[in-house]
Amino acid sequence: MAQRSTKEINLQADSPLFNYIPPEIRNNIFKFALTAYEDPTRKYRRNAYYYRPGYTCAHKIDTNLLLTCRLVYAETAHLPASINEHVSWHYRAPPGIEKRAFQIDDTPASLLRRRELRKIHIFAQQYWLEAGDRGFGGFTRLWTVMCPINLKITIRHTDWWCWEIDAPLALDPKRAGRPSAQKHSRPCDPFEPGSWGSAFRRIRGLRCLQLELETVESKKTELDAIVGRANEWQFPLGDDHILIPDQSKIKRTGWIGEYIAWDTQPEAQDDSFAVDGGNTSSEAASANVEELSVMVSNRNHAFGESAENQLLSVHSTLGESSQTGGRRMVLPPLTARQRLVAAGVTFDDRVSVKGLPPDKTSTYYMVTLTWRAHRL
Repeated sequence: MAQRSTKEINLQADSPLFNYIPPEIRNNIFKFALTAYEDPTRKYRRNAYYYRPGYTCAHKIDTNLLLTCRLVYAETAHLPASINEHVSWHYRAPPGIEKRAFQIDDTPASLLRRRELRKIHIFAQQYWLEAGDRGFGGFTRLWTVMCPINLKITIRHTDWWCWEIDAPLALDPKRAGRPSAQKHSRPCDPFEPGSWGSAFRRIRGLRCLQLELETVESKKTELDAIVGRANEWQFPLGDDHILIPDQSKIKRTGWIGEYIAWDTQPEAQDDSFAVDGGNTSSEAASANVEELSVMVSNRNHAFGESAENQLLSVHSTLGESSQTGGRRMVLPPLTARQRLVAAGVTFDDRVSVKGLPPDKTSTYYMVTLTWRAHRL
């Protein structure tokens, strides 16, 4: 009688997990168990460069499930790589994380795991993005051993060129090196050699690109100008496909965090402004202003959304009645958050600034753009 192999897989005939639960449901259970999450025992500093919604703590994947038996391992070994977003930090990364996360050994097992990657998220300082083969261009050479179909690139407020001195925002995929805030490429212009947009020609298999751009609220106009031009950007790939912007997927969000060290960019401070009013609706609105002004007198961001919307409504009502003549009143200034809400921006409140005085917080404005691959 042949000796039983120690590597033979036990089919777990007595296990309800494998004999009574349908494979589709079992697979969903495994995916849920192996999805990365924020570890509350490893919190980040609130004034760190990398602290933001979704990144308030170190991420963790519990892989003990893979150690239970060979059958579980056979069904789940690929999941940690294929279902999770893998983050590559190119400078200003959380502690203990190498900025070049994909420079790992080239053993067959490592190469196999790299080919299972499906979602990659790059946090990139702008100068790295535009550094040619020393930056994003060199990173795209790894695509020969990776097969991701989704790529997300995030430029944080502190990643822009000379953010410390409030330099104008500029981004141009067709220009090599640092772009100009005054001179922009046109849709008909070719990609210059070494430009970050030209690096996409090395990529095969990519089907979705997201570009997440963030700045402080006071530079919203500058970022919106870039977004307007980005709606015309197209990126040829290396597999007879081209990335075309999906304007239906533009997402505008805001969040409030602790003021980051070395940031000399002040929040836009709108002085109190006066409007004229004298009719009944104006006087009724002014009564609401007195009640709501208590909530915003210290530029406190912690009040509820309903009160915030009421205040925006009061400003709108008084503005509409300003031509009727009458007494003059002074309204409390809208906060940075209220200005963004009035512009239709959705706020992400996963980051808490509870206990921080208003002058120690910053309001961030973020736009996420999406490109889809189309066959040429």
